[in-house]
Amino acid sequence: MPRQKGVVLTNRDIDVLRYLASGPAFADDMHARFFVGNGRLVRRQVFERRMSRLMSASCITRLQPPKIRVRVPIIHKPVYAIAEGGIEILVSQSVMPIDRIRRVRLKGQFLFHEVTVTRFIRRIYEGEPRRYQVIRLYDHGMLAKQVQKVRVKRIPDLRFTVRLPHGSYYSYLVEIDAGTTHTPEFLQKLVAFMQLNRILAPVNSKDPVGILIVCHTADRMAALQRAVMESHVTVKFSNKFLFNTIQNVDNSLGLLNPWFKANGEKIDFIFKY
Repeated sequence: MPRQKGVVLTNRDIDVLRYLASGPAFADDMHARFFVGNGRLVRRQVFERRMSRLMSASCITRLQPPKIRVRVPIIHKPVYAIAEGGIEILVSQSVMPIDRIRRVRLKGQFLFHEVTVTRFIRRIYEGEPRRYQVIRLYDHGMLAKQVQKVRVKRIPDLRFTVRLPHGSYYSYLVEIDAGTTHTPEFLQKLVAFMQLNRILAPVNSKDPVGILIVCHTADRMAALQRAVMESHVTVKFSNKFLFNTIQNVDNSLGLLNPWFKANGEKIDFIFKY
């Protein structure tokens, strides 16, 4: 078993690190996913004690989300992310290549959005290798570095490219919408994303490219679909946008769930639309 700062890592510890390599996760999710024995959850104290050991070995880090200010304050459980020691273990043990590991700094202001982005990233990778191969995946920070010399006002949360078994390539920009962006600003985002896509696309590329918009609720999705169709600017390339909710995507089908065009038309398989 590998050792990190005096802590002998178990197979479960490696699985935890591999899971966090895509991004942060809430404590309750970690507990339910990795600490189950004989069909039952292992005691919470056991989970927290092991997380504490991994933190002391610099394998993971933790952040307590801020309280949500409502009449009855909502207190969320801690969020965990991989730390440098955990990255070192995954790479040195050939568990995962370095370019598949995301270094995410936990910040309370963007924490819930980052967790949602991570949930979507995990669904992208879960399609491998049976459905497709992920050729590249860039998050917001990576994209910002790529276009730092170009004047781009807005950058999406993700850009990824997959290769299907028959050799076709598909690229998508992804925007995770939390419902906090006013509609006019959201439409401006879409216009900027189309510009960014032209900048990043390979010369003479004919690979299908689209923009996936993942919303937190069905009502928000419907509102944004209407906004795209009612705008004289975005309606011209509305066929480039596909909508869904994170709840629909966050299951075993992942990207293979049905998606929806701005006009409400259902797309059963996004790699053929």
